[in-house]
Formats: sequence, C-alpha cells, structure tokens
Amino acid sequence: MISRNSLDTLAAAILAHLADNPDLVEALVAETGLMPDDLRRLAAEPTTDFATALLDFICATDARLTGFAAASGWSVTTVAHTREALAAGVLR
Repeated sequence: MISRNSLDTLAAAILAHLADNPDLVEALVAETGLMPDDLRRLAAEPTTDFATALLDFICATDARLTGFAAASGWSVTTVAHTREALAAGVLR
C-alpha cells in the first residue's frame, strides 16, 4: 500500500528529473500531447491520475526508469512497485 504523501513525493521527484532532462520532456510531450505549460498547471495541483501518468512515463522504458532511479536516489524496485500498486488501486 502506498500513502498519498509518498506518491506526491515520488511525483515531485519525477517532475524534478524531467526539469533536468529536456529530452525527457520532449518525449513526454510527444507521447501525451501535453505541453510544458500543461505540465506546470498539472504539477501545481497534483492528482493521483497525474502521478500515475508520470509513473507510467518513467516506467515505460528501462532506460528512463534506471536513469530516474540513479539521478533521484529512488530505487528501481520502489518506483516499479509503486506503479503496480497504483494499477491495483492500492492507495491510502
């Protein structure tokens, strides 16, 4: 089970990682159609859906996931398990 606080912390770490990696922002824009202004607006009032979308994006490739984990200090296992927990509807 993942807490809302933990999910928000992880989502903020993903956003910080994206901010440091413009190529990832470009990929996110290409894959989702969201523009950088949309991302800023969504980040200002994070929701579970937005956090899930960020996790989906980071977990979509091994390179993204391992790059995020290495840069952020979050373990690959924790990030992947968090994504699976959200898919299973486990949020407290």
